[in-house]
Amino acid sequence: MRPFLLTIIVAALTLSVSADPYFTRPEIFAFRVGAEAKEYKISRFGPVGISMKLVQPAFQIRVDSVEKSSPADGKLQAGQVITAINGQVLKDIDPRIQLGNMITEAEASDGVMEFTLKGGAKTKVQIPVLGSYSETWPLNCPKSDKIIKNFAEFIVKESRKPKKEAQVGFCEMGMFFLLSTGDDQYLPVVKQWIHKYAVPDKPMTYAWFWGYRGIMLCEYYLRTGDKAIMPYIQASVNNAVQYECFGAWGGRGLMARTNYGGGGGHLNAGATLACGFLMMAKECGANVPDATLNRVLTHFYRFAGRGVVPYGNNVPETGFADNGKNGQLAFAMAAAASLCGQGDNSIYAYARDAAALSSFYNVSYMLLGHTGGGIGEIWRSAAMGLLYEKKPHHYREFMDQRRWHYELSRRFDGSMAIVGGGSRYDNIEWGAGYMLTYTIPRKTLRITGAPPTRYSKTFQLPTNPWGTRADMDFLRPLSPAMPDGTRIDISKETIPDDAAAAVNRRFKKTEVSMDEIRRYIHHPQYMVRTTAAKQIRRFEPALLTEFLKSEDARVRCAALDGILLSAGVDKLVNAENFGLIVKMIADPEESWFVKHYAMEIMKKMPAKSVVPHVDKIIPYLGHEEWWLQMAALNALVPVMAEPGCYDRVLPALGKCLINNQLHNVTWDLRSGRNKALESFEKADPKIKNLALRVFKGTFMQYEPLKGEHPHNMDKVNGPNKQNLAEMLVKLPGGYDMLYQALGNKVGGYGYLFKKATAGQISPELKKALKK
Repeated sequence: MRPFLLTIIVAALTLSVSADPYFTRPEIFAFRVGAEAKEYKISRFGPVGISMKLVQPAFQIRVDSVEKSSPADGKLQAGQVITAINGQVLKDIDPRIQLGNMITEAEASDGVMEFTLKGGAKTKVQIPVLGSYSETWPLNCPKSDKIIKNFAEFIVKESRKPKKEAQVGFCEMGMFFLLSTGDDQYLPVVKQWIHKYAVPDKPMTYAWFWGYRGIMLCEYYLRTGDKAIMPYIQASVNNAVQYECFGAWGGRGLMARTNYGGGGGHLNAGATLACGFLMMAKECGANVPDATLNRVLTHFYRFAGRGVVPYGNNVPETGFADNGKNGQLAFAMAAAASLCGQGDNSIYAYARDAAALSSFYNVSYMLLGHTGGGIGEIWRSAAMGLLYEKKPHHYREFMDQRRWHYELSRRFDGSMAIVGGGSRYDNIEWGAGYMLTYTIPRKTLRITGAPPTRYSKTFQLPTNPWGTRADMDFLRPLSPAMPDGTRIDISKETIPDDAAAAVNRRFKKTEVSMDEIRRYIHHPQYMVRTTAAKQIRRFEPALLTEFLKSEDARVRCAALDGILLSAGVDKLVNAENFGLIVKMIADPEESWFVKHYAMEIMKKMPAKSVVPHVDKIIPYLGHEEWWLQMAALNALVPVMAEPGCYDRVLPALGKCLINNQLHNVTWDLRSGRNKALESFEKADPKIKNLALRVFKGTFMQYEPLKGEHPHNMDKVNGPNKQNLAEMLVKLPGGYDMLYQALGNKVGGYGYLFKKATAGQISPELKKALKK
């Protein structure tokens, strides 16, 4: 099943490719205002204190509102049209970038912003002089230090207000920020705030709370050893353990319905950081059961380096936009790296860095995502801070290119919002998280690289929680080796030339050379490789053969992805390439992620090609990783009625369905897209009868979810039984079999029998239903 949500959004988004005569540079960041737009709102002009609309002729500025007590209060008023600021008119580049740069320039000089109004009148607004950013900002930078201090003072002032009135950020992110400054003068403020709500009999019950507030609490404990909050942390851990299901959670703690988020009931926008909370709580000394900890750790670890953390319980998404989930994953893996005691030498540190670096490439799609994308801006920026030392060029490029947005988002009272985030994010509640951009590189927190404290506990985590040795290729910082042994150099990449917008433009060209494809297929970032892989179809199968034979799993995976993304699979997958794909499936040392793609390709191949190899695929129906179970099922469903293999495939599918509690594993079979179940209508009677027995057995012998997941049993078992019943009735004679399985009654499945057509129900069953 292909990633469903953000991939669709990104596909629908168009970053301008053709030259716009107004602009002299290509679009770098999503949603740049078009020169022909009637108007475009910019909700904050940084500390000046106005919001504005860009109007025609492009681009004049109309004052939309003036913030009370701001520098602009009494100097400007709503409705005025501004034609120039400090002598500059908006032209040539993204006007948002130009406006942000104006603030940088003014704060570095005299702080004067002179506005030329329509008609020629001028008025001056004075903003505080903060100085220039240093080349190493936000570290060793007086201006950054002032911004940090101003925001800290704002949070301290707010913390003195009644709890319901205080603006300290979503889940007290302002307190997390105070801890991140590393300044002990703020510890009493954090302590007082925490003690207001850290009541053990009212623990946290939402994944959002565990991730955001929970990590802050753990950082506070590791800094202070304040035992008074440990009962609250432990009680919250207990809730997280009870509500966890299949390695994660729904957004409201309990798993959502099984088809939520594309399947599985998870909400990874909240659950990803909740994974980090369990790791940090363990470091604090909380009792976190090993079974739960390892299941959650494994679940999230496997997303690192393999695309985008999905919305629900899915395989990774393949688009560039991630709405901050990859950034959150970087911090979850940072928590694991700090817990295992091996630091930067651990596999979790590699996973952390791989997830963090994706922020550089997906930065083009800022403010894009479910609920508006503001969360993405918080964790994209914060995650890049983890790479301040490891990827200095990428970090510097990221910060300098995005500086305009931080400038526009700052407010005159020292607070922060997220400009462009709409009413949900353009406020202090989320701006408190955005301020972490300035403090993460300080490495003052355990999760950002600070050494263990005397309160830290270390534990042994799995050496390799998921996959084979080949799967570790996806976490390696070096580019895959080219056929001649060289590796592409990414050390000087820039956002205008190498981030998502530029990569997508590059491959929209009419002519793309083989050397270009080869270069980007060997890029260390998954999303870049996938974008290049779409172009493999333009070339002869020999190029695909070259990639399939690569010693690096990342290149082999990209080649397989290129096949899946192509319409002419039969032309690309010649005899040699098909042999290589079969070899991947059979090779015990091959990457699990590669095997998943290889089996997904098998479902696109003619049945006669697949039948001889079903015995290589069947074992994966019982694999510990459901991605492989799903891929194997998808490969086998098209051939399950084939005379040459049905007697092996059908019983194996039945066993898989009986033991499967995951919604997504069976998607291809029950979705009806391939009409596989209906195909038994024309099958040999012995094949048809075996199918009826097998699918009746799956319904009657289904192994329900139980044990460690009491709160989620009904959410899983009911829908799964329903799915099995709906699959059974698609078979010829299936309604009769379901009726028998229900003890010659309809039970809770009356809705299915009402849908039956005349030809689907036998005369005997018709009589029985009339009684």
